[in-house]
Amino acid sequence: MTAPRRRDEPYAGIGPAPQAPSALERPMRIVADVSELPTVSFGSRNIVWWGQVGFMVVEGTTLAIILASYLYLRRNFESLPPLRTPLPDLGLPTVNMVLLLLCLVPARLLDRAAKRLDRAATTLWLWVGTALMAVVTVLRYLEFRSLHAHYDLNAYASAAWAILFTHFTLLVVDVVESGTIAAIYSTGRDEPKHFTDAADDAFYTHFMVLSWVPAYIVVYWLPRWL
Repeated sequence: MTAPRRRDEPYAGIGPAPQAPSALERPMRIVADVSELPTVSFGSRNIVWWGQVGFMVVEGTTLAIILASYLYLRRNFESLPPLRTPLPDLGLPTVNMVLLLLCLVPARLLDRAAKRLDRAATTLWLWVGTALMAVVTVLRYLEFRSLHAHYDLNAYASAAWAILFTHFTLLVVDVVESGTIAAIYSTGRDEPKHFTDAADDAFYTHFMVLSWVPAYIVVYWLPRWL
C-alpha cells in the first residue's frame, strides 16, 4: 500500500489524479471595493430607466406616425373634417387637457420625493398622481364622443379615433403602473429599489402629458384653422 501523496509532491502519474482546491480552499482576492457605491440609482444609471426610454420611443413613434397619417389624409378632402362631418367639440377635450397638464405637478413632486428617499411623500404623491390620472383616463373615454364621428365613417374619423385610442392606452398603462407602485408602498412591501420605480413613473408621466399637447392641437384645433 502506498502512502498518500502530499499536496506539495509532484504528480507521478500513479494513482488518482490530484483534485483542484475547492473555492473555500483558494485564497480570497479582493477585485474591487464597492462598499461606497449607492444602493439606489436613478436615471441613466439604472437599467430599468433605459427600458422605459425604449418603451417611450416606441409609443412616441407610433403616435407620431398616426399624426402624420392624419395630416396626409388632408390631401384627400377639400376640408378637414370632410363636408357634412361636424367639427369636434372643444369643451371636454380642453378640460381634460388642462387636467392632464396638472398631472405634471404631482409627477414633479413625486420625482423629488423619490430621489431624496422620502417614503411618506413618495406614497402620497403616487396616490395623488394615480387618482388624477384615473380621472383623465375616464374623461378620455368620454372624449371619443366629442369627435362627432364614428371610427368607420371615413378616413378622417378613423385617424382621429386612432390618435385618441393610442394615447388612451398610455393613460391606462400609467394608471396601472402608478397604482401598483402606490399599493406596494401602502402595504409596506416596498424596498429601496422601488424609489427608482417611482421616479421612473414620474418620468413616464412627463412623456405622456407632453406627447398629447401636439395631438390635442392637431385633432381639435387644426380642423378649425384649415
